[in-house]
Amino acid sequence: MQKKCQKIDLIRWTVKKIKRERRLILAILVVLILIAGCSSEADNLIEEKDRSSSTEEVILEIGMLGTTIKPVAVIIAESNGFFEEEGVVVNFQKVSSMNDAYLAVANGDLDIYLFSSTAAATFITQGTTTLRVFGGTVSEGSEIMAAKGKGIQIKKAEDFVGKTIACQMPETGQMVLKDYLKKEGYTIGSPDEDVDVKFIYVNDSHTAMEGCVKGEYDLCITNASLGYYADDFGIDVVATVKDFVNPYPCCRQTCYEGTYTEKNDDLVKFEIAALRGYEFYLNNEEKTLDILEAYSGEKRDFLKAQIYGTENYTPIMRVSLDPDKKATVGFYKALDNIGEIENALEVDWDQYVVTDIYEKALATLVEREPDNALWTDLRDYFKMHN
Repeated sequence: MQKKCQKIDLIRWTVKKIKRERRLILAILVVLILIAGCSSEADNLIEEKDRSSSTEEVILEIGMLGTTIKPVAVIIAESNGFFEEEGVVVNFQKVSSMNDAYLAVANGDLDIYLFSSTAAATFITQGTTTLRVFGGTVSEGSEIMAAKGKGIQIKKAEDFVGKTIACQMPETGQMVLKDYLKKEGYTIGSPDEDVDVKFIYVNDSHTAMEGCVKGEYDLCITNASLGYYADDFGIDVVATVKDFVNPYPCCRQTCYEGTYTEKNDDLVKFEIAALRGYEFYLNNEEKTLDILEAYSGEKRDFLKAQIYGTENYTPIMRVSLDPDKKATVGFYKALDNIGEIENALEVDWDQYVVTDIYEKALATLVEREPDNALWTDLRDYFKMHN
């Protein structure tokens, strides 16, 4: 009987032990599950943090010079929120001078600058390797003026012979014209030289026009649509530079090399928004003039003359975002030909004048709106000129 009781006690002890061990195993399993859950949650937090850091907001720093409306497409895009809609953040900074702006872009302090075509060539031929010319702002635009009543007619190259022409040094039209005259076999130089056509630099367009009226110069070249005020100044627009060379670049879009390589997608989005601004400007005259009037402070009728024209004035300046690579590289070689820069013929311009940003932006818009004739027309122009 005693042995039987001992067996019963042993069974009871064993059962209790098994129950204790089962509770311990269950407790261990619960802890393991909780640890696994915490680890998963921690991994999720890490992944979210990684995703957050990888989508850190990219800002494009854009240099703007004064309140000129030449970058009309960009001004309109910003005013209408097109950059935000395309998913790119832009910050516009006023710059004090063209030289400061190009130094800032070359050093990466600015991502994009929208003005000048000569500065990029000057910097690059002097050894700067961090600039990329990727699009246009405006093209052509230079008017050739003479005093009223002088009877001066400019129809062909030989009509410039014996003339003294006033111009501003950075103005692209005078450089293009010099190259054209040299290629036509004429000599060019300063007023104290024995040459066929003489050029003299002045500080501003008003000085040039006043000099023509006073008889100090035979002709002057300006590129700010001042022909609209020809009657007020006592002058006539007797020709345009694009009568002799067409197309040729004016202001270009230039970016920092690091922006081009590391923010390429953002540059494409920027260009898409700018192209949408260009389309808006073409199709919404009054709203565009409202925006430009508020931006620039210029008189509405003069703004209209510059970009649309009036009954009595046809603008020479052409708004265009196209890189116009053939004309741009040709212009850089022209600068070498007239002695404004050196070594342009030795530079591999394919490295510095790039077309893929504009091409991708335009392709995106063609895909979005295949029936929009504007995009297909721009695509056709791009294929011809790049």
